[in-house]
Amino acid sequence: MKKLVLDVFEVNQPIGKFYYGKIKAKDLFEIAESDVRRLEGEGRNVEKYLGVQRPLKTARVNEITNYITTVDSTFPNSIIISVDSDNAYFESGKLVLEYDEASKAKIAKILDGQHRLAGFEKADFYYVNEFNEKKDFELLVTIFVNVDMDIQAKVFTMVNQNQTKVNKSLVYDLESLSKSRSPWKTAHEIAVFLNSKDTSPFYRRVKRLGVKSSKDAVEPLTQAAFVNNLINLISHNAQDDRNFILKTNNSLFKSKPDLLDEDSLRNYPFRFAFFEDKDEVMLKVVNHYFKAVELTWKNEWDKSTKDSILNKTIGLIALFKLLNFILGKYLNLYSKDYVFEKSSVDFFTKLLNKSKVKKETFYSMEAISKSNVKLFNALKEGITLD
Repeated sequence: MKKLVLDVFEVNQPIGKFYYGKIKAKDLFEIAESDVRRLEGEGRNVEKYLGVQRPLKTARVNEITNYITTVDSTFPNSIIISVDSDNAYFESGKLVLEYDEASKAKIAKILDGQHRLAGFEKADFYYVNEFNEKKDFELLVTIFVNVDMDIQAKVFTMVNQNQTKVNKSLVYDLESLSKSRSPWKTAHEIAVFLNSKDTSPFYRRVKRLGVKSSKDAVEPLTQAAFVNNLINLISHNAQDDRNFILKTNNSLFKSKPDLLDEDSLRNYPFRFAFFEDKDEVMLKVVNHYFKAVELTWKNEWDKSTKDSILNKTIGLIALFKLLNFILGKYLNLYSKDYVFEKSSVDFFTKLLNKSKVKKETFYSMEAISKSNVKLFNALKEGITLD
């Protein structure tokens, strides 16, 4: 029999007694499993439900796996498990979890945190610290011992019903506090600058933190929408780029990121500028381009024109796609000084005036997600470089 000896402290609450401590991720992964909600039959007429958890979502597990490998990954909240008293007892003031290692039987049921723990399966259970030492990745754990299924279900329901999804605009806004450079931080800072500058085509158009600045404000775009679409011109994976920068900053050796070949740069035309710390170049190009949009379709871009799709999120997505298309085809992206030599309001205005899109299009399309591709195709029709 194998024993896990844990330092824990006892917590008493109305629901009952539980224990709180830390455990190595590899150990928790070895003993715990998700108790997925499922239907089982007993004879012809009697059926019962077992388990409390939802099925694992592969995409969510993959996201967490990628996050675990980042330089500054952290899980400061605990994973909640339930164990039977046959496998748990106290010895010399410590909680001992005992199990048969050979049988590979799981002795703990996960009540919350199944995706976090599953993320470790394809990641490493270790990390390398600032002294280049290999360390066990430790997790906080909350342990319920010998509790009935109804209590397990209550804990699961309480944790998940009371969680509030964080507004993405708030997440991006908090990037301004980060000392590390990242596509998120760069895009956030550009959004904030353009929203605050009275000569900008985005002046007071963006909802900071995803909410209006005042009751009567007309702000049709969210901060998250602007940031997400600008990042699409910088990066295939913003988290990977941030992690690359952190690793490079903590290393004596500077290296170049992936995806700096010509084909990639045509898909992510701001990539060179970003990795050369030339945020002002990106800011200039975005400002010039949307200033041209404002001049070309003045009424349709006007934020007070309620019936126009151009001034809404769907329009923003299509316009950023068009900018990507133009940059990839027409601007000098590969000169050594990374200057977008042709960028000017006049350059973009001449191109946009070639578009064969009819103004009625901006009023006839529905503001739904699939419209952004239709609008992009309509906008780019006729745009060629003489």
